[in-house]
Amino acid sequence: MEFTTHIVASNLDSLTMDPIVRRLDDYEWAGWPQDQVKARGEVTWKALQGDPTDETDMVLGVARVLKGQSLEAHRHEPPETYYVLSGSGIVTIEHKEYPVDPDTMLYIPGDALHQINNYEDEPLRILYLFATNDFGKVIYRFPE
Repeated sequence: MEFTTHIVASNLDSLTMDPIVRRLDDYEWAGWPQDQVKARGEVTWKALQGDPTDETDMVLGVARVLKGQSLEAHRHEPPETYYVLSGSGIVTIEHKEYPVDPDTMLYIPGDALHQINNYEDEPLRILYLFATNDFGKVIYRFPE
């Protein structure tokens, strides 16, 4: 597949909003409340974009799954894209397992049942992306 790059002169003064620049190291890892970890998994994440005050149309962050941990099977309405940054593991989508390692991309259709597991020593780090403007509006539904 061949890609063409186009360089276009731009004027930052004409933008309707300022660029957003954030560093992963500037954020603390978040996770589920302790009473929900058993049902939802021990995944942690750093949400870099997706606060309504960002005024963008996407949510972006990094999820981290340590050895023996998981993000348990769940669904949510918006589709999601994963891009594996480091580590390896298994992402299960609608009961089909997909081995993943760095530079693997997965598109997860809206409302698809999916799960992440790490069986390796290295932490599995996945960039996640939703095409919605507010991470708080992504409602995770876990089977009972």
